[in-house]
Amino acid sequence: MPRNLRLPVLAIALSWLVVGCSSQPTQLDDLPRTPQASVDQLLKDAEGESGPQAELLRLYAAQAAMQSGDAERTQLILQRIPQSKLPSDQQIRFSELQAQSALAIGDNAGAQRAIQHPSLQQLDSRPLDEQLRVQQLRADIYDANEKPVEAAQERMFIDSLLPANAQASNQQAIWDSLAKASTTDLQAASNKATGEFAGWVQLALINRQNSNLDLQIQALQAWRETYPTHPANSKLPKAMEQLQELQASRPTHIGLLLPFSGPLANVAQALRDGFLAAQYQAQSQGIEQPQVTLYDSTQYVDALQALNQAKSEGVQWIIGPLEKDKVAYLAALPNLPLPVLSLNYSEQQGNNALTFYQFGLAPEDEARSAAMRAWEDGRRRMATLSTNDDWSQRANHAFKQQWEALGGELIGQEIVDQPATVANQMGELLKIRQSERRANTIQDILGNVKALPTPRQDLDALFLAATPLQARQIKPTLAFQYAAALPVYATSHSYQVDPSGSQNTDLDGLLVAETPWLLEQDDPLYQSVTASWPQAAGPLGRLYAMGIDAQRIFSRLPQMRQYPDTRIEGATGLLSLTQGGRIQRDLAWGQIEDGLLKPAVIDNDF
Repeated sequence: MPRNLRLPVLAIALSWLVVGCSSQPTQLDDLPRTPQASVDQLLKDAEGESGPQAELLRLYAAQAAMQSGDAERTQLILQRIPQSKLPSDQQIRFSELQAQSALAIGDNAGAQRAIQHPSLQQLDSRPLDEQLRVQQLRADIYDANEKPVEAAQERMFIDSLLPANAQASNQQAIWDSLAKASTTDLQAASNKATGEFAGWVQLALINRQNSNLDLQIQALQAWRETYPTHPANSKLPKAMEQLQELQASRPTHIGLLLPFSGPLANVAQALRDGFLAAQYQAQSQGIEQPQVTLYDSTQYVDALQALNQAKSEGVQWIIGPLEKDKVAYLAALPNLPLPVLSLNYSEQQGNNALTFYQFGLAPEDEARSAAMRAWEDGRRRMATLSTNDDWSQRANHAFKQQWEALGGELIGQEIVDQPATVANQMGELLKIRQSERRANTIQDILGNVKALPTPRQDLDALFLAATPLQARQIKPTLAFQYAAALPVYATSHSYQVDPSGSQNTDLDGLLVAETPWLLEQDDPLYQSVTASWPQAAGPLGRLYAMGIDAQRIFSRLPQMRQYPDTRIEGATGLLSLTQGGRIQRDLAWGQIEDGLLKPAVIDNDF
């Protein structure tokens, strides 16, 4: 099938609506066209016919129903038509209608099956406008099934065949699809892509991986030299086009507002050192960076006083504060003298979302990431284990919300605060006691046959938000309850960063959400930062990574707000911006092996 083909499905008028006639054509294109025929009239005429003519009339009735927006009726009519007995051109249009109507009613998997029907291998025999229409539909279906790289590829195939006035929107759609792809999928596509599509993928990776605005502009300039004739070179996607505007308006003086004295001083220093390390990295490549002034948040009556002083000293942006009460105070103000990227979250939605952004290492991010990872791994029924601690309950709530939004079923929630009760709780959750009674009954009946208890079969995995001490009790308990193979997705609180692995005994197999900084250790700054500050390779590493990300992304926040699909591959995770101005992280996933956390390779066959 040719891959030279896109136009918005609804923008292309389908011109093959007909009614019955006295002749008996066997080819769809031979039938006289009578656009005023209704669905009911076509179906009525079909009842008076037999053989190919009747099926042809029903096919046109299905098309009329689809054109009127009745996708469900389209599906019902198609069910009455034996597709395999239709001529090839009719089979193609049957597949198109089936895919289009399935997509319209939200049956994305059904649309995918329909658009892959063998009849469409003959699509190249059809008129070009029909090929374009089906290729566009295929791209829309790939997008709906979360296959954005394939969707972008379909759109690229048809780009050169489109009218000039349609190519700009098509190229933007290529970009929009790639913006939704995971970095892993983009990297995999980059290894295989050639020609024009390779240029699209490389451009998407520049947007994703180069967090620092100046380094991103540098990479974009190199891309333009590598792909001088690429269609995006003459008209960049809007998000990339905006980068040059952001660079031109980038602040030249910023302030770090952190508690450099008091109980949070160590945290503030880690954030500062990470921030300045990213600053120095860009400077070492000859890229001018903003002036940075440090402000000790503990020395001010309130955070607004610090902002006003910073503004009077020429500061144009504030990074901080860190303290939760100060973040909440600024969030509640209707106006701020300077734009702010706080390094913690307020409990309430901010009143000044256009100038107030929030970034932190929230357990809710890890919980949402756990839900998405478990869903991607094919889990559908899960239970949660949490404690009464505030952070654990917040994580549990976030997991529940995300899991149910995805369509998952939550079949149990346990509080595991009391070590003495954990074994019984796990036994009840896994329904082991019932299984033991069944096993004993079987053994009594069959004599020497040994029957082992088995955990309930309707539980696919667990989500755990607990401390390392609690996690070290739960994993062995699962093994004791015949559920050692049950996957457990956990927040980073459940293990300890320990190069020897000795502090994570009994945790082997645990799946853990962790920052890429600690898990993958491939950030360009990792070696130099950990050499200067060895503690950055331990638990404090998450804070160093957060400081690095704050420096890299603050100048890109307007872009992230204007283009919500923007994703940035950061040291703390895959970063995006919510409508409320909060940075949200999708975490990397590791699995504990011999006490050490390593990138996860998950078995989906449980």
